Amino acid sequence: MTDTSPPFLPGYRFERLRVRHLRLLDIIHRTGSLGGAARELNLSQPAVTLLLQELEENFGVPLVSRGARGGRLTPAGLRALERLRVALASLNMALEAVAPPVDEPIVRLGCVQLASVDALPRALARITPAEACRLQIEEGTAAELLQSLVAGELDCVIGWMDEAVVGTIDLDRIVVEPLWRSHMKVVAAAGHPLARRARVAVADLAGERWVMHKRGSRTHATFQRLFLQQGMAPPPVSVACPSIHTAIQIVAHTDMIGLAPDRLLATYAQSGRVVALRGGELDLGRVQLSLFTPVQNTGLPGVLRLREALGKKA
Repeated sequence: MTDTSPPFLPGYRFERLRVRHLRLLDIIHRTGSLGGAARELNLSQPAVTLLLQELEENFGVPLVSRGARGGRLTPAGLRALERLRVALASLNMALEAVAPPVDEPIVRLGCVQLASVDALPRALARITPAEACRLQIEEGTAAELLQSLVAGELDCVIGWMDEAVVGTIDLDRIVVEPLWRSHMKVVAAAGHPLARRARVAVADLAGERWVMHKRGSRTHATFQRLFLQQGMAPPPVSVACPSIHTAIQIVAHTDMIGLAPDRLLATYAQSGRVVALRGGELDLGRVQLSLFTPVQNTGLPGVLRLREALGKKA
């Protein structure tokens, strides 16, 4: 009799894994124990132990080290988890993509706040109804968004492109396309005493009250650099807020100083309540915004439409 059973190959073994196998490492990593994984998966601890054994048999290496303090992922387990998170994110996206309505592709877009001020709305206005896609927008710092991109939680990101960002991602797996540049300005209310000066020095700003975007953001780093380049310690921030829109509104209604990108300033300056302070020492240079897309996502219909719209001139 001819043996018609499938060959015992690694690919065949992997086909027998279930989603709970793929989730197991992430849960153990978060909870620090097999017991925690059992509770989250609603299984008995022996069942979770069996899942782990099956997973390790498929990978051929120990993925979790167990001790008195619980379970910790081995170096191999951490490397496997990095890729499994991408797989799980892709699975979730596939399930969401076929949910009604199915006629419009979904794009999970990470976006620094500067891009949402002017350029992104203009780009969306260029997409015709026949080309429409469903957007899920997540705002954050460039570093936060790029981490989500690498983990497979986002399809593309509009963010800063500089040396600090390059060090956080594997450029071999990401396509980077320059979009536009922006210039950060020091801003104050139109009635502020400094707004009437023809030239403001950084030293003039040291004693002012500042409203600033949160630490870790590009805006906060620019604020610090403004003073450090003049050999001065940055002053304390009086108000820290997560939104550049909130910050510029506070500037408009108080005596506080802030930073704003030129595109945002142009929008708010129309009211006559906010102005950019003048002075050669206040030149903060230009920063490059780019579109970051994982190689495997460059052919997604929604990403293609968004990229084309972003590339068009206003």
